[in-house]
Amino acid sequence: MSYQHVLVTVDLSEASKTLIDKAIEQAQPANSKLSIVYVETDHLRSYPDDEARLEAQLQTLADDCGYPVNEIITVIGDLHMKVAGLVENSDIDLVVCGHHHNLVSRFFSAVPKLVNTVKADLLVVNLG
Repeated sequence: MSYQHVLVTVDLSEASKTLIDKAIEQAQPANSKLSIVYVETDHLRSYPDDEARLEAQLQTLADDCGYPVNEIITVIGDLHMKVAGLVENSDIDLVVCGHHHNLVSRFFSAVPKLVNTVKADLLVVNLG
């Protein structure tokens, strides 16, 4: 199946590169659009320096990925709700996200909420 617009969710950890690489694997065959989203779920960004640092980190990920990035998005809120909104408003047909197999993720994973909310294909990448 080929996709027209792939959205990859990143958290700026080392795993972000792995997720972007997986998204590129899906986007390349059809020369699809690729967008990167970072959803701040823990707190509000109150300092301009925080936002500038975040945008710089995301831009570095985009610049280093070796594939044209259509859009870099930062939003604040619940991951599943923000991603669902982006899918509907930006004609995204594939969302790539990661999942860690550990005790904390078993109780607090966002993946089940994404599965039940996002109206697009979802590729969940095992991050260990």
